Amino acid sequence: MKAGVITFHSANNYGANLQTWALQKVLKNYGVEAGVIHYHPDVIDDLYDPMVGTQGMGRLLKRFKLYLRNRDSLKRYNKFIHFLNKNYNLIGDFKSYDQLAKAKLNLDAYIVGSDQVWNVDHTGGYDPSYFLEFAEPGKKRIAYAASVGSDFIHPKYKEDFSRGLEGFTAVSVRESSIVDSIKELTDKKIEVVLDPTMLLQVQDYDEIKVESKIKEPYILVYMMERNNEVVRLANKISIGLGLPIIQRRPTKGFKNQLPPFYTADAGEFLGLIKSAEYVITNSFHGTVFSILYEKPFLSMLHSDTGSRTVDLLTQLNLESHIIYNVNEFTDFNRFFIHDKEGLRKRIEDLKQSSLRFLEESLDLK
Repeated sequence: MKAGVITFHSANNYGANLQTWALQKVLKNYGVEAGVIHYHPDVIDDLYDPMVGTQGMGRLLKRFKLYLRNRDSLKRYNKFIHFLNKNYNLIGDFKSYDQLAKAKLNLDAYIVGSDQVWNVDHTGGYDPSYFLEFAEPGKKRIAYAASVGSDFIHPKYKEDFSRGLEGFTAVSVRESSIVDSIKELTDKKIEVVLDPTMLLQVQDYDEIKVESKIKEPYILVYMMERNNEVVRLANKISIGLGLPIIQRRPTKGFKNQLPPFYTADAGEFLGLIKSAEYVITNSFHGTVFSILYEKPFLSMLHSDTGSRTVDLLTQLNLESHIIYNVNEFTDFNRFFIHDKEGLRKRIEDLKQSSLRFLEESLDLK
């Protein structure tokens, strides 16, 4: 079977990179000839390209200026591009839906997910590419852990969503909060499944993980959005334990701070999490990999996407790891996973139901 995944794979974001790689890896483990459809419209690329808006010699000139003035931003961008080219089996190169529709990829199955591919704010309105409308008639069309990014569908796009959903073979979403809204638009069964990053064994990530070069013990802080409560909490823990902090952002803000991991790619990020003594994060995937590597961790919630972190930690009986403000932290035991065997079993149970969705929708068994 040949299958192509379409998602936000080109985003310079660890979560986007790792969920894409994980879904490709899961499909390969089933013997599927899997790849990533290289659809990267400007609405996504322009968010990350440090040379956005330039062409030809102008682009070369801007690259040179970045090299002189802010080479880290150029280094970061180039490392993400290198990760993409090295670790994904890229299918084609498409900037628009029209290009996709004309390509006739002739795959056996098309899969969309698992990022916020149905969030019209991210895609610049309804994009039929993320509803697989370019797929040839009769081919399998699967939504795996697709996300709308909210708990409702904007009335303006309900007709488009309804039309787009008609052609799907099977539909699953990432958050339970959107199920009822989607059910109003289709008679198809809607399932809730795990993020693809949790469908693998942690050892599977050794294929891309790069070991940390930091020799001294450290606290890793991973903020997807700036949050002063995260900073206050991390400083409190750093002072209490006498450990330095490493963070992604190339800015000061912590009292005892090592150089940032701003230019690290997704593989290096995994190595940093694995080697951390403690992790403090407001990122969903920061939380996921803290769990998979069984690190002492605390999660403070992202203002937009925190609900999925709450859902995950509740499913895994790890709600005590959620911190809403620094004043409620009074016990270092909240960092630790106390029943690792029980956690592994809960993850395995959830994983099997998600894998069953893929097996049934793709006829893999």
